[in-house]
Amino acid sequence: MEIILKNGSSSAKIISKGAELKSYIADGKELMWCADEKYWGKTSPFLFPMIGNLRNGKTLINGKEYAISKHGFARDNEFEAEKLSENTAVFSFSANDETLKSYPFDFKIAITYTLNENNLEITYNVTNNSDGYMPYCIGGHPAFACDKPFDSYKLVFEQNETVNSPVMNLETRMWGDNDRVGRLADSREFPLEYSLFDNDCVYFDTIKSKSCSLISENEGVKVSWTGFETLGVWTPDHKNAPFVCIEPWCGCDDYDTDSGIFTEKRGIQITRAGETKNYSIKIERI
Repeated sequence: MEIILKNGSSSAKIISKGAELKSYIADGKELMWCADEKYWGKTSPFLFPMIGNLRNGKTLINGKEYAISKHGFARDNEFEAEKLSENTAVFSFSANDETLKSYPFDFKIAITYTLNENNLEITYNVTNNSDGYMPYCIGGHPAFACDKPFDSYKLVFEQNETVNSPVMNLETRMWGDNDRVGRLADSREFPLEYSLFDNDCVYFDTIKSKSCSLISENEGVKVSWTGFETLGVWTPDHKNAPFVCIEPWCGCDDYDTDSGIFTEKRGIQITRAGETKNYSIKIERI
Protein backbone atom coordinates (compact mmCIF):
# COMPACT_ATOMS: atom_id res chain seq x y z
CA MET A 1 0.00 0.00 0.00
CA GLU A 2 1.16 3.52 -0.72
CA ILE A 3 -0.07 6.90 0.42
CA ILE A 4 0.55 10.11 -1.50
CA LEU A 5 0.50 13.45 0.29
CA LYS A 6 0.12 16.78 -1.50
CA ASN A 7 0.59 20.40 -0.59
CA GLY A 8 0.70 22.95 -3.41
CA SER A 9 3.47 21.98 -5.85
CA SER A 10 4.99 19.49 -3.39
CA SER A 11 4.17 15.81 -2.87
CA ALA A 12 5.40 12.84 -0.86
CA LYS A 13 4.90 9.09 -1.35
CA ILE A 14 5.17 6.64 1.54
CA ILE A 15 4.68 2.88 1.36
CA SER A 16 3.29 0.77 4.19
CA LYS A 17 6.22 -1.68 4.16
CA GLY A 18 8.52 -0.21 6.74
CA ALA A 19 6.59 3.09 6.58
CA GLU A 20 9.27 4.04 4.07
CA LEU A 21 9.40 7.41 2.34
CA LYS A 22 9.87 6.73 -1.39
CA SER A 23 9.54 10.20 -2.89
CA TYR A 24 9.54 13.83 -1.82
CA ILE A 25 9.05 16.33 -4.60
CA ALA A 26 9.57 19.88 -3.33
CA ASP A 27 8.51 22.67 -5.70
CA GLY A 28 8.75 20.27 -8.63
CA LYS A 29 12.17 18.77 -7.77
CA GLU A 30 12.62 15.20 -6.55
CA LEU A 31 14.92 15.18 -3.53
CA MET A 32 15.02 11.45 -2.79
CA TRP A 33 17.04 8.60 -4.28
CA CYS A 34 15.00 6.44 -6.67
CA ALA A 35 15.94 3.03 -5.17
CA ASP A 36 17.69 1.68 -8.27
CA GLU A 37 18.79 -1.88 -7.46
CA LYS A 38 22.07 -1.29 -9.29
CA TYR A 39 23.27 0.78 -6.33
CA TRP A 40 20.80 0.37 -3.47
CA GLY A 41 17.20 -0.78 -3.54
CA LYS A 42 15.88 1.38 -0.72
CA THR A 43 15.14 5.07 -0.30
CA SER A 44 14.57 5.81 3.38
CA PRO A 45 14.25 2.78 5.66
CA PHE A 46 13.29 3.19 9.33
CA LEU A 47 15.82 1.60 11.72
CA PHE A 48 14.47 -0.11 14.86
CA PRO A 49 15.29 -1.66 17.33
CA MET A 50 18.89 -1.92 16.07
CA ILE A 51 21.19 0.25 13.97
CA GLY A 52 23.99 -1.42 12.05
CA ASN A 53 25.49 -4.68 13.23
CA LEU A 54 25.84 -6.50 16.53
CA ARG A 55 29.00 -8.42 17.38
CA ASN A 56 28.47 -11.76 15.59
CA GLY A 57 24.85 -10.67 15.06
CA LYS A 58 23.90 -11.34 18.70
CA THR A 59 23.41 -9.48 21.97
CA LEU A 60 22.47 -10.16 25.59
CA ILE A 61 19.11 -8.93 26.87
CA ASN A 62 18.25 -9.74 30.50
CA GLY A 63 20.98 -12.38 30.45
CA LYS A 64 19.61 -14.21 27.39
CA GLU A 65 21.16 -14.18 23.92
CA TYR A 66 19.13 -12.75 21.04
CA ALA A 67 19.91 -12.29 17.35
CA ILE A 68 18.77 -8.96 15.91
CA SER A 69 19.31 -8.42 12.20
CA LYS A 70 21.27 -5.48 10.79
CA HIS A 71 19.26 -2.25 11.16
CA GLY A 72 16.48 -4.16 12.93
CA PHE A 73 13.24 -5.65 11.67
CA ALA A 74 10.92 -2.63 11.43
CA ARG A 75 11.97 -1.78 7.86
CA ASP A 76 10.88 -5.22 6.64
CA ASN A 77 7.42 -5.26 8.23
CA GLU A 78 4.05 -3.95 7.13
CA PHE A 79 2.78 -0.92 9.03
CA GLU A 80 -0.87 -0.02 9.36
CA ALA A 81 -1.44 3.13 7.33
CA GLU A 82 -4.06 5.83 7.64
CA LYS A 83 -4.31 9.05 5.66
CA LEU A 84 -5.51 11.74 8.06
CA SER A 85 -5.71 14.58 5.56
CA GLU A 86 -4.41 15.69 2.18
CA ASN A 87 -1.01 16.39 3.71
CA THR A 88 -0.80 14.07 6.75
CA ALA A 89 -0.58 10.29 7.24
CA VAL A 90 0.24 8.05 10.19
CA PHE A 91 1.79 4.58 10.12
CA SER A 92 1.86 2.22 13.11
CA PHE A 93 3.50 -1.07 14.01
CA SER A 94 3.38 -3.12 17.21
CA ALA A 95 5.20 -6.09 18.68
CA ASN A 96 4.01 -9.53 17.57
CA ASP A 97 5.00 -13.18 17.95
CA GLU A 98 7.76 -12.85 15.34
CA THR A 99 9.35 -9.70 16.75
CA LEU A 100 9.36 -11.19 20.25
CA LYS A 101 11.69 -13.97 19.03
CA SER A 102 14.53 -11.50 18.51
CA TYR A 103 13.45 -8.58 20.69
CA PRO A 104 11.55 -9.53 23.87
CA PHE A 105 9.57 -6.32 24.41
CA ASP A 106 6.02 -5.13 23.81
CA PHE A 107 6.21 -1.88 21.86
CA LYS A 108 4.19 0.34 19.57
CA ILE A 109 5.65 2.68 16.96
CA ALA A 110 3.69 5.51 15.36
CA ILE A 111 5.28 7.42 12.46
CA THR A 112 3.54 10.56 11.24
CA TYR A 113 4.37 12.26 7.93
CA THR A 114 3.28 15.87 7.56
CA LEU A 115 3.86 17.63 4.25
CA ASN A 116 4.07 21.34 4.99
CA GLU A 117 4.36 24.14 2.48
CA ASN A 118 8.16 24.27 2.68
CA ASN A 119 9.21 20.99 4.28
CA LEU A 120 8.37 17.38 5.08
CA GLU A 121 8.29 16.53 8.78
CA ILE A 122 8.51 12.97 10.08
CA THR A 123 7.76 12.28 13.74
CA TYR A 124 8.46 8.99 15.48
CA ASN A 125 6.69 7.98 18.70
CA VAL A 126 7.98 4.87 20.48
CA THR A 127 5.82 3.50 23.31
CA ASN A 128 6.89 0.88 25.81
CA ASN A 129 3.93 -1.41 26.54
CA SER A 130 6.11 -3.84 28.51
CA ASP A 131 6.01 -4.16 32.28
CA GLY A 132 9.62 -3.07 32.78
CA TYR A 133 12.30 -1.03 31.04
CA MET A 134 12.67 -1.26 27.25
CA PRO A 135 15.99 -0.55 25.48
CA TYR A 136 16.19 0.17 21.75
CA CYS A 137 18.10 1.91 18.99
CA ILE A 138 16.29 4.14 16.50
CA GLY A 139 17.29 6.00 13.37
CA GLY A 140 16.46 7.33 9.95
CA HIS A 141 18.24 6.39 6.71
CA PRO A 142 17.03 8.88 4.05
CA ALA A 143 18.96 8.85 0.76
CA PHE A 144 19.16 12.07 -1.25
CA ALA A 145 19.71 12.20 -4.98
CA CYS A 146 22.94 13.77 -6.24
CA ASP A 147 22.35 15.02 -9.78
CA LYS A 148 25.68 16.88 -9.94
CA PRO A 149 29.24 15.49 -9.68
CA PHE A 150 29.60 13.87 -6.27
CA ASP A 151 32.76 15.76 -5.36
CA SER A 152 30.94 19.07 -5.91
CA TYR A 153 28.83 18.35 -2.80
CA LYS A 154 29.60 19.26 0.76
CA LEU A 155 27.88 18.85 4.10
CA VAL A 156 27.34 22.07 6.02
CA PHE A 157 26.59 21.62 9.71
CA GLU A 158 24.53 23.90 11.90
CA GLN A 159 27.56 24.85 14.00
CA ASN A 160 31.30 24.34 14.03
CA GLU A 161 32.26 20.78 14.92
CA THR A 162 35.41 18.93 15.91
CA VAL A 163 34.99 15.22 15.19
CA ASN A 164 37.34 12.25 15.08
CA SER A 165 35.26 9.42 13.65
CA PRO A 166 35.69 5.72 14.42
CA VAL A 167 36.68 3.50 11.50
CA MET A 168 34.67 0.43 10.54
CA ASN A 169 36.52 -2.89 10.63
CA LEU A 170 35.17 -4.55 7.50
CA GLU A 171 35.90 -8.06 8.79
CA THR A 172 34.20 -7.78 12.18
CA ARG A 173 31.66 -5.10 11.09
CA MET A 174 32.38 -3.16 14.28
CA TRP A 175 33.67 0.34 14.96
CA GLY A 176 37.30 0.59 16.03
CA ASP A 177 37.03 2.64 19.17
CA ASN A 178 40.73 3.50 19.21
CA ASP A 179 41.08 3.72 15.43
CA ARG A 180 39.79 7.16 14.54
CA VAL A 181 40.13 9.63 11.66
CA GLY A 182 39.88 13.41 11.90
CA ARG A 183 36.78 14.59 10.04
CA LEU A 184 36.16 18.13 11.25
CA ALA A 185 38.43 20.54 13.12
CA ASP A 186 36.34 23.45 14.42
CA SER A 187 34.60 23.60 11.05
CA ARG A 188 31.07 23.50 9.63
CA GLU A 189 31.94 22.23 6.15
CA PHE A 190 32.75 18.64 5.16
CA PRO A 191 33.51 18.19 1.43
CA LEU A 192 32.40 14.85 -0.01
CA GLU A 193 34.31 12.39 -2.16
CA TYR A 194 33.69 8.71 -2.79
CA SER A 195 36.93 7.53 -1.15
CA LEU A 196 35.60 8.68 2.25
CA PHE A 197 33.24 5.71 2.18
CA ASP A 198 35.75 2.96 1.34
CA ASN A 199 35.27 1.67 4.90
CA ASP A 200 31.50 2.04 4.88
CA CYS A 201 29.71 4.80 6.79
CA VAL A 202 31.29 8.05 8.01
CA TYR A 203 30.08 8.31 11.59
CA PHE A 204 29.88 11.61 13.47
CA ASP A 205 29.50 10.17 16.97
CA THR A 206 30.30 13.35 18.93
CA ILE A 207 28.24 15.83 16.97
CA LYS A 208 26.49 18.83 18.56
CA SER A 209 24.58 20.14 15.53
CA LYS A 210 20.89 19.36 15.05
CA SER A 211 20.86 20.05 11.32
CA CYS A 212 23.02 19.38 8.29
CA SER A 213 22.72 20.56 4.67
CA LEU A 214 23.82 18.72 1.53
CA ILE A 215 24.83 21.45 -0.92
CA SER A 216 26.23 21.74 -4.42
CA GLU A 217 26.31 25.04 -6.32
CA ASN A 218 24.28 26.75 -3.57
CA GLU A 219 21.33 24.36 -3.72
CA GLY A 220 20.44 21.09 -2.09
CA VAL A 221 18.60 19.74 0.91
CA LYS A 222 18.61 20.46 4.64
CA VAL A 223 17.95 17.76 7.24
CA SER A 224 17.06 18.78 10.80
CA TRP A 225 16.37 16.49 13.73
CA THR A 226 15.23 16.39 17.35
CA GLY A 227 15.76 13.56 19.83
CA PHE A 228 18.53 11.93 17.79
CA GLU A 229 22.08 12.11 19.14
CA THR A 230 24.55 11.21 16.38
CA LEU A 231 24.79 11.20 12.58
CA GLY A 232 25.78 8.61 10.00
CA VAL A 233 26.60 9.61 6.41
CA TRP A 234 26.75 6.86 3.79
CA THR A 235 26.90 5.98 0.14
CA PRO A 236 27.81 2.45 -1.07
CA ASP A 237 31.55 1.88 -1.21
CA HIS A 238 33.25 1.55 -4.60
CA LYS A 239 30.03 2.06 -6.57
CA ASN A 240 30.11 5.79 -7.39
CA ALA A 241 26.42 5.92 -6.56
CA PRO A 242 24.49 9.14 -7.31
CA PHE A 243 23.13 9.62 -3.79
CA VAL A 244 24.16 10.11 -0.20
CA CYS A 245 22.33 9.22 3.02
CA ILE A 246 22.10 11.62 5.97
CA GLU A 247 21.11 9.49 8.96
CA PRO A 248 20.19 10.83 12.41
CA TRP A 249 20.66 8.03 14.96
CA CYS A 250 20.35 6.96 18.56
CA GLY A 251 22.59 3.88 18.71
CA CYS A 252 24.92 2.37 16.13
CA ASP A 253 26.97 -0.70 15.20
CA ASP A 254 28.82 -2.29 18.11
CA TYR A 255 32.27 -0.91 18.92
CA ASP A 256 35.10 -3.40 19.35
CA THR A 257 35.31 -2.41 23.03
CA ASP A 258 31.58 -2.89 23.76
CA SER A 259 30.39 -5.47 26.29
CA GLY A 260 27.81 -7.15 24.05
CA ILE A 261 25.04 -6.31 26.54
CA PHE A 262 22.23 -4.51 24.73
CA THR A 263 21.45 -2.01 27.50
CA GLU A 264 25.11 -0.95 27.53
CA LYS A 265 25.26 -0.05 23.84
CA ARG A 266 26.25 3.52 23.08
CA GLY A 267 23.29 5.72 22.28
CA ILE A 268 20.82 3.13 23.56
CA GLN A 269 17.42 4.55 24.44
CA ILE A 270 15.65 3.21 27.52
CA THR A 271 11.98 3.82 28.32
CA ARG A 272 10.00 3.04 31.45
CA ALA A 273 6.82 0.97 31.35
CA GLY A 274 4.07 3.01 29.67
CA GLU A 275 6.47 5.74 28.54
CA THR A 276 6.53 7.23 25.03
CA LYS A 277 9.61 8.89 23.54
CA ASN A 278 9.44 11.25 20.58
CA TYR A 279 11.86 11.95 17.74
CA SER A 280 11.60 13.90 14.50
CA ILE A 281 13.31 14.55 11.18
CA LYS A 282 12.55 17.50 8.90
CA ILE A 283 13.56 17.64 5.25
CA GLU A 284 13.52 20.83 3.20
CA ARG A 285 14.80 21.98 -0.16
CA ILE A 286 17.35 24.81 -0.18
